[in-house]
Amino acid sequence: MTPTALHPTAVGRLLIPRPLRRPLKNAYLQWKLDAALARVGRLSAGEVPSRGLLEELQDAWDNKGMAARTDYLQAVGREAARTAGPILECGSGLTTLIIGMLAGRRGVESWSFEHLGEWRDRVARVVSRQHISGARVCLAPLHDFGGYEWYDAPLAELPPHFRLVVCDGPPGQTRGGRYGLMPIMGNRLREGSTILLDDVDRPGETDVLESWRREAGLDVEVHDVPTGAFAVVRCQGPARPAPAVADARP
Repeated sequence: MTPTALHPTAVGRLLIPRPLRRPLKNAYLQWKLDAALARVGRLSAGEVPSRGLLEELQDAWDNKGMAARTDYLQAVGREAARTAGPILECGSGLTTLIIGMLAGRRGVESWSFEHLGEWRDRVARVVSRQHISGARVCLAPLHDFGGYEWYDAPLAELPPHFRLVVCDGPPGQTRGGRYGLMPIMGNRLREGSTILLDDVDRPGETDVLESWRREAGLDVEVHDVPTGAFAVVRCQGPARPAPAVADARP
């Protein structure tokens, strides 16, 4: 009888003891991520990673189902490579690394809010290992603001204004979704500031976008791509005065 051929991956599983599989996979993914980030670091100032390089980064980051899609990553890269900064990111991850590398080299600082401590630590470790200057990953638990939940932002530590917001959080199941960005941070968005809002094909984010349209002077451009949709939002001025934040807290 002719033996059945085994796929190389199956052979590896047979040869590698189970307790070692996860550590070895993690070491391989770290090596792969560091190699891809090194290529990002060799790009010229203002140059944006290619689609192929972004896909390599996604594979190495290994957060399938939650990581930003390639089309959105391309938009983030374009804006981060040219914005005058500072940058605010709602939800941390692979975008944190791309923003930090493309903007940090030009002296533009970025602030990322993350409500999950373990995830914040994972992102912060890579930022530290890669010596990504000007990238701050802040632990910001979700807070109840009455009609919605949003990050408990370290307001006193933040810059007085932001030129770019990359909004891919909080998670969709959060009460109010991503609505809290405008009432809490809108007074720090000046005329001409840009917001990149992901997942606008989801009903919850569509509602958020419509609420922002009603409450602030916004110019919205929706990009429909094969994997979904995201919006490029240009601010015409501050969304709300600062007292709205204090009034929202218990």
